[in-house]
Amino acid sequence: MKAVVKTEPGEGHVELRDWPEPSPASDEIKLKIGTAGICGTDLHIIKGSWPCRVPVVIGHEFCGTIIEVGSQVKTFKPGDRVLGSNPARTCGSCYHCRVGNPFMCSARVSAGYMIDGAFAEYFCIAAERCHLLPDEVSFRQAALGEPLAVAVRAVIERTTVRPSDVVLVSGPGCVGLLTIQLAKLAGARVIVAGIDKDERRLTCARQMGADRVVNASRENLLEIVSEYTDGQGADLVYECAGVAASIALSLDAVKKEGTLVGLGILSGPMQFPYSQITLKELRVVGSYGYVWNSWQTAIHLLRHRKVKTAELISHEFPLARFEEAFLAADDGSAVKVLFDPAMEEPRATAPVPSGSPD
Repeated sequence: MKAVVKTEPGEGHVELRDWPEPSPASDEIKLKIGTAGICGTDLHIIKGSWPCRVPVVIGHEFCGTIIEVGSQVKTFKPGDRVLGSNPARTCGSCYHCRVGNPFMCSARVSAGYMIDGAFAEYFCIAAERCHLLPDEVSFRQAALGEPLAVAVRAVIERTTVRPSDVVLVSGPGCVGLLTIQLAKLAGARVIVAGIDKDERRLTCARQMGADRVVNASRENLLEIVSEYTDGQGADLVYECAGVAASIALSLDAVKKEGTLVGLGILSGPMQFPYSQITLKELRVVGSYGYVWNSWQTAIHLLRHRKVKTAELISHEFPLARFEEAFLAADDGSAVKVLFDPAMEEPRATAPVPSGSPD
């Protein structure tokens, strides 16, 4: 089969290769990949700033159709359409596994950088990591199921958004755009901030319901937040960019006794005024990944069309055009980029907020 493979450590070293087609273990299912999305972690892997075990097939956001099940699998059958999640494997016995938070397992093994992932024609994953996709939800909608589960974890499970709140979302990437929608569903007023390279994403943020869109390269974000909040600052700030400048602004923009939520992953160390956490009595919340219930909520939202996901897809590529796909995902020209292994030619679309999802 064809697969996009990280062949060596360091920046670059990504190739389209003929790769052994996997066979499912007794507790696994084998998927024919329908769509697989490019995530910020994939870009870190390509740049060499995220550790991985090479050679390895990249990709961890995926959905597809089951074509084979292992001998012990009873919950799924060939023909089922599923969404899949990470980690691929955990120890199952530590405290975090027992309370249902697999991302905190110190022995976790994640697909896409520790073992082979989903930027391929076929993919095997433990059945317990998969979620049945309702008939009403298309693969294009489901392609953003994983980042939606991430946003659900942050907005619904790790924090509480009230209708009276002013929420700042810093970073209008895919998770940020979904965070906007969830905060709006809770009744909050939402400000979203990006920079010049985010122009297309900021336009999409406005279409997704943001009350104020700020290009922090050209506008004073702190002044705008102050105007919206009578000088108090934002009640909650969701930092989704994972860059030092965004983190610093987020710390300044959150109000005293407010909540700062970290979703973005910084690729290196940074210095920041730690004393502000104490002096402003901030609640600082980390939100990494998701748990089982995050997925159940995400699928419910997709099924009942409470969020827009397919409308965020701006580019779709065959695996053979992986270089173009990664460039579009990284340079700000795209909103969400997908691989479709069955596709022969790439397709670019303008994210459209109105109308029914696919």
